[in-house]
Amino acid sequence: MKKVGLILLSVLLLTGMVLPVMADDDEDVYYLTMCSGSNLSEEQKNECKEYASRRNSELAQQLSDIKVKRQEIEKDLAKIGQEIRGYDAQIAQLTAQISELEAQISEKEALIAQLEIQIQQKEDEIAALREKVEQRLVRSQQTMHTNQFLDFLMGAEDFASLLRRIQGVNDIMNYDKKSLEELKALMDALEADKTQLAEEKAGLETSKTEVEAKKAEVTQLRVVAKIAQEAAEKQAADLEALGNQITANLSAFKSLLSSIDFSGIDSSTGFTKPNGGYLNNGTWYYSSGGVHLGMDIMAGIGTPIAAAGNGVILNSADGCANNGHLGNTCGGSGGSRGGGNQVYLLTNINGTTYAVKYLHMSPGSPIATGSVVSAGDQIGTVGQSGNASAPHTHIEVFKLGTMSIESYANSWNGDLAFGAGWGSGALSNTCDKRGAPCRVKPETAFGY
Repeated sequence: MKKVGLILLSVLLLTGMVLPVMADDDEDVYYLTMCSGSNLSEEQKNECKEYASRRNSELAQQLSDIKVKRQEIEKDLAKIGQEIRGYDAQIAQLTAQISELEAQISEKEALIAQLEIQIQQKEDEIAALREKVEQRLVRSQQTMHTNQFLDFLMGAEDFASLLRRIQGVNDIMNYDKKSLEELKALMDALEADKTQLAEEKAGLETSKTEVEAKKAEVTQLRVVAKIAQEAAEKQAADLEALGNQITANLSAFKSLLSSIDFSGIDSSTGFTKPNGGYLNNGTWYYSSGGVHLGMDIMAGIGTPIAAAGNGVILNSADGCANNGHLGNTCGGSGGSRGGGNQVYLLTNINGTTYAVKYLHMSPGSPIATGSVVSAGDQIGTVGQSGNASAPHTHIEVFKLGTMSIESYANSWNGDLAFGAGWGSGALSNTCDKRGAPCRVKPETAFGY
């Protein structure tokens, strides 16, 4: 089987069969030209039938292969997404532990500072009391040797005087004893403070070591999570390419066409930014190297999203919860796979018609299909639905040519890539490489 892109083209034959045509294949061009003609001979009709049967079988096989591949990618992304969520949970837990330890470290440092002041005060008190005791001892040794005590006592004139002298000596000795006991108590308290200080300092160093170990673990987890994120990003575009490429809401939109007043839709003079959010991931690649076909504008959940210009809503998909994560394949009802809740705006800017694709909106916020909007009107709110790991709006821009909004709307076949391709293959359909329909770099269009 030739590995070329399939384009479905309806060719009316006597059998009513649909011929899948490979636009870049000489054989397919030959059959397309022949089988699209009139007045075919029986031999040509049979040849076309045989070709159609063969190509339909090939298409069926390719669709089967796509389904298998899609399931493989979805399985891989689901596994990677689960791993990343596990890493995020571990990082959050470690970060909380680090914050708690850092709070404990601050408390320990404050306590250590207090103990050091307390120790200095006790040392000053001890030094003063020691000096006082030492002076008292010096004076005692100079004036109160044993025989001097006896002379002092025996020099009493009477018994009453002797008692007074004995009491005086006892008072002096008790005063010295009290001073020594106070000195000992202060020194014991000082040693207790120093012991506590040493323990607190040791505990502080242990806490600091534990913090550094946990920070190192967080760093390692972030590296692993980044690798997993990059692996997911490299598959995300391919997952969308293998998903639903044609809106399921086309028939509903077509039925609305007759009620839409296109005459009141004037061309806008420039692209209106979606909101005041900031550009995160850009176009055409993630930093990891994975294909990224649009820009991501980060903003909080519920932030209004403004229409890029005057126009009509070609497609709106809703029904995905704001619980998006890598590998989430929800694409609302009738949207592209993994895009979450989404809106497709057909607008005309300075005489050129564009389609603008907005993904990952909050549930219940996408404006209805068929709505006519003016530049700056709210068309939804920021969410985290589908294949999204954080609240943001993914935006893609498609240049469709100079036909009017009404003409394009009437001829639109429901392709959510507007003929500009999907996945990595879409990179050959950028407007710097080909004419409309082509993909415009959104940052250029919106001025980011």
